[in-house]
Amino acid sequence: MACDLHIHSTASDGSFTPSQVVDHAWNIGLTCISLTDHDTVEGIEEAETCAREHGVPFIPGIEMTTVVDEHEIHILGYFIDYRSPDFHNFLKFSRDQTYCRLSEIVSALSKQGYSLTMEEVSEIAGPGSMGRPHVAQAMVRHGYVENTQEAFERFIGSDGLAYVPPRGVHSKEAYRVIAEAGGVSAFAHPGQGGRADMVRDHEIELHREWGARALEVFHPRHDDYMINYYLKLAHKLNLGIVGGSDCHGAYYPKILMDRKLVPDWVAEKIREFHDKLSLGSI
Repeated sequence: MACDLHIHSTASDGSFTPSQVVDHAWNIGLTCISLTDHDTVEGIEEAETCAREHGVPFIPGIEMTTVVDEHEIHILGYFIDYRSPDFHNFLKFSRDQTYCRLSEIVSALSKQGYSLTMEEVSEIAGPGSMGRPHVAQAMVRHGYVENTQEAFERFIGSDGLAYVPPRGVHSKEAYRVIAEAGGVSAFAHPGQGGRADMVRDHEIELHREWGARALEVFHPRHDDYMINYYLKLAHKLNLGIVGGSDCHGAYYPKILMDRKLVPDWVAEKIREFHDKLSLGSI
């Protein structure tokens, strides 16, 4: 049995609606899920309602975009009070920062002869929060690239011709806001860059000092070595353990919700961890 605590929907840059996320999770037999859209909680109510109808345990979540020394760091948040006005205001500020960055990327692409507009990107994003994947999809529509992966590799990724460094809130602020919303914060996919670029002990320890309370151990881009490394590190630093598929639906078909990726004890343990944290016993 398995859970999935890292899933995206059309509320940000996934292709499944929040209800479709839950439907798919129920169909493949997941024991618990969390919707963690980028910098928005707009899909949570729909997903939570659908999960209740299916009898699928559900944890309200989010993935927040933060910046440390011009490096983009993603922070997951679980058990958040997603109706909190202060939390919504913070997210709006974060999305505004992202919009400015995407505008600069679109401008840089246009200057290089790849004409795009923010109106097109907004149309693709719909009512959800915008991100670079929506710029990549706009490039595919125009025929500038064959797929979104090529868009990132050649143009809008960190080594791309139209790359613009991220802008936004510091990780410390995200940890603070998640805690104030009653949530558990987690450093997301620390091994996503591969073994050579793994986030190591000293950096995770720094984030723990800033307020991180958990670590995403299970992720599609974490091999067995990474999983064992981060399991030991989480125990060493008394951090909670989370994990998920990072599913974006059809946009990244190789990364879908998976019955084998994250053992169901992860959801059970993070609930216990959250309860202890709420009682001040951690």
